[in-house]
Amino acid sequence: MISHVNIEQKSAEWFKMKWGKIGGTLSKGLFVKSDTLLIDILSQRCETYVHTEEGFQSDAMRRGNELEPLARVYLADYLGVEFIESGWLQSEDNELIGMSPDGVTSDYTEQCEIKCLGTKKHYEILITDEIPLEHIHQCLHAFTVNPMLKKLHFLAYRPEAPKPFIKTLTLDSEINLGTKAKPKNMTIADASVTAMQLADELLEKIIETEASIQF
Repeated sequence: MISHVNIEQKSAEWFKMKWGKIGGTLSKGLFVKSDTLLIDILSQRCETYVHTEEGFQSDAMRRGNELEPLARVYLADYLGVEFIESGWLQSEDNELIGMSPDGVTSDYTEQCEIKCLGTKKHYEILITDEIPLEHIHQCLHAFTVNPMLKKLHFLAYRPEAPKPFIKTLTLDSEINLGTKAKPKNMTIADASVTAMQLADELLEKIIETEASIQF
């Protein structure tokens, strides 16, 4: 794994680096039986990156960006660890996959995934005491990209609420990659192996498709 600690997230250099790559947000697509992810990544790889100004930000997105540094400090104090910021972690096993961690320790054995959610979603997490399924693939992706990772700390942070939600995942943790109605449970260790296999298959298919559409 290659860590680009000197690249600032949301900078032009950061956007260019993640162009044609599968980050945490897109990682669920590896497990979806369609060509959506293939076309998305292929379309980027086949054309030169052109930087444009960052697009529309909702109030929720803006709020999340403002609260994330406070949340990272809160989690670091709570755990007694220090998180550094790395603009991009790039897998050395597959050129397609990487991610921008919300925080990572200097030895890369611990990372954090921070969500600053709206009122209803935050209290839903407090009641269920579970990481929402829509964030599970992103958590898994951290282990897929970073082979040194031992612990991922998920934090749902809302300063107005009575408390935050913190849950730590390890390679032995069991996660549901399916739905509530049709769960597909496996350990993170097994799921990360599957994710890398799917990424390898996708890369092979993308390379074949690139060759087939060249003049």
